[in-house]
Amino acid sequence: MSQPQEKVVENGSSLGEKRISTPIVADSSTSDGSGVTYVESKRTWKSFFWSSLDVPPAEARFLTKLDLTLISASALGVMCRYLDQVNITNAFNSGMKEDLSLYGNELNYANAVWSAAYVIGQIPSNLILTRVSAPLYIAFLELSWTVFTFATAGVKNVNQLYVFRFFVGLFEAGHFPGVMYICSSYYKPHELARRNTLIQVFTSVGPLFSGFLMAAVFAGLDGVQGLPGWRWMYIVCGCVSFPCAVWSAFAIPQLPGRAKANWIFTQEEVELARARMPTEVKPLTGLFKWKDIKRWHGTWHVYLLIFWVKSYNVKGQPPRFTVPQINIIPLGINIITITCTLLNSWISDSLPRSARWPGIVFTAAMAIIFPIALAATPVHPPNIATRWALYYLGALMLTSASITWTFVNEVNRHDPEKRAYVSAMMNAFAYIFTAWVPIFTFPTYLQPFIVTGNYITAGFAGGAVITALAIRHLHLRDEKGKHGQRSTSPEDSESLK
Repeated sequence: MSQPQEKVVENGSSLGEKRISTPIVADSSTSDGSGVTYVESKRTWKSFFWSSLDVPPAEARFLTKLDLTLISASALGVMCRYLDQVNITNAFNSGMKEDLSLYGNELNYANAVWSAAYVIGQIPSNLILTRVSAPLYIAFLELSWTVFTFATAGVKNVNQLYVFRFFVGLFEAGHFPGVMYICSSYYKPHELARRNTLIQVFTSVGPLFSGFLMAAVFAGLDGVQGLPGWRWMYIVCGCVSFPCAVWSAFAIPQLPGRAKANWIFTQEEVELARARMPTEVKPLTGLFKWKDIKRWHGTWHVYLLIFWVKSYNVKGQPPRFTVPQINIIPLGINIITITCTLLNSWISDSLPRSARWPGIVFTAAMAIIFPIALAATPVHPPNIATRWALYYLGALMLTSASITWTFVNEVNRHDPEKRAYVSAMMNAFAYIFTAWVPIFTFPTYLQPFIVTGNYITAGFAGGAVITALAIRHLHLRDEKGKHGQRSTSPEDSESLK
């Protein structure tokens, strides 16, 4: 984009009748290549509550627009994704098991098929995102998994279930890392953690909503038009996902390098976005370079309960819990997860230099303590509240995902392609374990009488503590300048001179 040699953006302040315009000058003497530069505002106590409270009015207006569009669309999409991801468990506990004769390990196999597709789609999807229209691509993913959610309502046998779950997983694969990538392209590090968390908590809102939704659908629609409640749930889930996909197409912005003025953002705001994030100025085009992938792999960044409730319903005896109760009772875990995830991110941003590792280590420590406690205590204790306390407090194990994503984007900020690749790799490897480990450690036919699986979970958490501390050491080493990262490939660097 060709721009005048000097560009100013009005900060919205005034003195009498005279407008005051402030040049945007970068704190590191960088610009977006068009002469537009940026000065980062001094952070005050107001930023503890929200980052846009201590910036000039023009920048605050831009950030507010981003929050209302990008964050809302991303959060709603994540909610729908998790709603459509976990509804199979609610359906399983609400009649699908009996209707499709899923009395073996079929549920674990269906989840494994979903996870396998999710892993396959991660890296290609995130790299494709850097080359295409971001809003249309994200909307395409959401519409595609919505189609297969609708299709699951008519599933006749377990083989059809496996096929539909595969395609749901394939199209869901690129969504979460995709919206995380788009957010990291617009928000500065101290702005990103809490916004990532607002998106992340909707991974718990989806299952939370799913439980209430299944309870309501089962109570109000079970048997209507001859369809059981669990089939109606898939229809309702599809109806929820469709308008969210449409909103994504209109609300999610293009990546800064491709952005143009539209019904949301003015041309001045597009230029401001690029000046704020100089590493995002150049639109990525052409084929991916194998030498870049090899270069990325030369850095450390690439490497490093519902069953329990239902078990009280014994065949041949009056059920202790109804189907709506089975879907609603565990939802307190999601509420605790949402609250503590927000708290963890606020604390992380408030620590010196916005340190991420303490929150990650705390979460891993919780993932050691509570699985061991669950393995060492009776599944059906005389006082049921003691078991509930462990399950509910176990939600503390799930509160660091957003700051982990923030950290991954922060340490790879100067290489957009690598950032897309590494974040997809991280998510993919997480789901590689999800695809096969539960089959052996948490088999469906043994639920909820699981001991070994809980101890294995604690072992993985111990490894997470060691990994987090190793990452902290390597990142601090990089910050001292001993192992700086190249922001582009050698050829790209020469072309920018």
